[in-house]
Amino acid sequence: SLSVGDTPIAQAPAPGQTIALDARFLKQLAPAYRLDWQPGSKFEKVLVGRMSQRIDATQVVTSLNDAIHERAGNDARLDLVLDGGDIEFTLPTNISPTLGVHNLQYDPSSQRFSATLVVPADGPTVLQRQVSGSIYETIDIPVFNHAIGAGVTVQEADLQWISVRTDRLIGNVITDNRQLVGMTTKRPLRTGQMLRGSDLVMTPAIRKNTLVTLALQSGQMNLTVTGRALEDAAIGQPIRVVNVNSKKELTGIVRDSSTIVIPVVGQLTLN
Repeated sequence: SLSVGDTPIAQAPAPGQTIALDARFLKQLAPAYRLDWQPGSKFEKVLVGRMSQRIDATQVVTSLNDAIHERAGNDARLDLVLDGGDIEFTLPTNISPTLGVHNLQYDPSSQRFSATLVVPADGPTVLQRQVSGSIYETIDIPVFNHAIGAGVTVQEADLQWISVRTDRLIGNVITDNRQLVGMTTKRPLRTGQMLRGSDLVMTPAIRKNTLVTLALQSGQMNLTVTGRALEDAAIGQPIRVVNVNSKKELTGIVRDSSTIVIPVVGQLTLN
């Protein structure tokens, strides 16, 4: 018998799509091709799907990023914001799923770009699409990975890194986690909130009313007496203290968590 398996009977669906052939169509089709078959019910149907492959949005953005980096001649991290429209490709299985970026136009002053996307990357073009958008440089910054209250000493485990467009950075934003670890929060702060220097203070090494050692070093002379802190202060900061014996108030510099260095000019009032 003659095979009719290669005879077209309907328009194929687009790549990745499915069409339904209902009982009425199938009932008419069978006798036309001398098939001894009838649908079992009026609800019977055949689904015909077409195989496909995709070039998704991530691949498109990566290709655009690479092309723009090559044109710009730097390795800055970029955030591409496309103007809109479909940028993905659904392809038949007989087309190479490769993407080329042609006619790239890039203006660093306006941060705008446009390009033609072609598939496949090499050889005769089967599909093409125009794209345009804006380009923003990004930077990673440290932020808190949970809400944190005021008066908390920051630990490395409190931090995570997020990517932020440089045009959205607030003034005095902290970009180095070393500026955060060991510092104390001045106010409650949210998860993921950009952090400024004004949000934190150095963690006090000495607390108010703590007994401390007052140290005077002048030439070969080293003199120490007991004092009491009159305020909180971090290492390297000035602090007001009082000599517990003479009741004299002095100003010194915090050397560590228990020692205040009194300047030489304070030697007359140390005792």
